[in-house]
Amino acid sequence: MERRKFGATGCHLSVFTLGTMRFLNGWDAPHDHLPEESIENAHSVITAALKAGINHIETARSYGKSEGLIGQVLSHLDIPRSNLVITTKAQPTETAAEMRKNLEESLRLLGLNRVDLFALHGLNNQQRHDLAMRPGGCLAALQQAQREGLIGAIGFSSHAPLPLLLTTIATRAFAFVNLHYNFFRQENRAAVDLATALGMGVFIISPNEKGGLLYQPPPKLAQLTHPLHPVHFNERWLLSQPQVHTLSLGLSLPQHMDIHLESLNPRPFWQGNERQIQADLIQALSRSPLQRCGPCRLCLPCPVQIDIPTVLRLKHLRDTLDMDHFARFRYEMMQPDDHWIPGARGHLCTRCGDCLARCPQALPIADLVRQAHHEFSL
Repeated sequence: MERRKFGATGCHLSVFTLGTMRFLNGWDAPHDHLPEESIENAHSVITAALKAGINHIETARSYGKSEGLIGQVLSHLDIPRSNLVITTKAQPTETAAEMRKNLEESLRLLGLNRVDLFALHGLNNQQRHDLAMRPGGCLAALQQAQREGLIGAIGFSSHAPLPLLLTTIATRAFAFVNLHYNFFRQENRAAVDLATALGMGVFIISPNEKGGLLYQPPPKLAQLTHPLHPVHFNERWLLSQPQVHTLSLGLSLPQHMDIHLESLNPRPFWQGNERQIQADLIQALSRSPLQRCGPCRLCLPCPVQIDIPTVLRLKHLRDTLDMDHFARFRYEMMQPDDHWIPGARGHLCTRCGDCLARCPQALPIADLVRQAHHEFSL
C-alpha cells in the first residue's frame, strides 16, 4: 500500500488509516471492561489492516473501549513498534493538568511510552477553538509533553464550518488536521489547500459513511458511478489529490477491508472512465438550482439556528442522486446545541427573510429548508 509523507510530522502514512470507533461492543459501559470477544474482534480487524499494508491506527480518549482494546492487541503483536504510527485524540480541557491526565491515561491504555501523533479532538466551534488555544492551557500541556518525548506531533480534528477551519489552520500551531472532505462534500477544499501550503498533514475523516453512506448506495448513484462502486470512485477521487495523505476507514469486521483494497488499482488513480463518471455526476447535480449553493455561508447566522448550507446540501443530494437515506440519517442527527452536528430543524423557519437578502444566488431559502424538513420527515 502506498505511503505518503504526512506533512511535516516526520511520519509516512499508508493512504488508508484504521479508524477504531467500531470494535465489537466497543461503546458498552464500563469502558475499562474488555470482554474477550471484543479483544478477539479488535485483534482480527487490526491484523487484517496490517496485512493489507496499513501502518496507521487512529483512536481517541472518547472512543469507548478503543484505546484499551488497541493496547491489548499491540501487546501480543509480533511487529516492531517503529512499523506503526499511532494517533490518539482528546477533547480540549479547561486546564493543562486535565490534558496531561488525558495523555497519561491514553499512554497507559495503549501500553505505550510515546504516541506518534496527538490531536485536540473536535475543535468544532469558536468556544472549543478558544479553549484549545488558551495560553497556558491544554495545548501548552501537549507542547510540554512533546518536549518530553511523549508525543511526536500535535494536530487537531474538526467538524467546524470552513471559516473556523481556516482560522485554526492559520494559527500554525498544529502539524496536521483531521477534517471532512470528499466528492459529495467539497466545501472544505480551501482548508485542504491552506493546510498543504503550510506543510500540514491532511487526514480525511470517514469519507464513505459520513460522506454519503456509500457502502449501500441508492440505485441511481450506483448506476452513475458504474462500473465503479461509489466507494471506489470516492476514494480514488480523493487519492488522486496529492495533498490528501490518508483516508480513515472505520472497520468493524476484518472482511470490511476488502472493498477498500479494490480502490487502489489500477494506477494512476484518475483515468478516463473516472473523469467520465465525474462529468456524469456533475451533470446530474447540475439539474437542480441547489447546485448554485456554494461555500459562501452568507445566509448565516440564522436567527433560529438552522444550518442552512448543510440542509440545502442534503436536499441537493437527495433531489439529484436519490441519496435520501443519507440525507435523513444526517438530518436526524442535527441538534441546535450539538457542536458535532449543529443545526435546528427546517420547520422552525419563521420566514423572517434575513437570509434571502444575503443570498447571492437569490435562492428561495425559506421555502427550501421547510420543504427539506418535510421530505426528510416523511
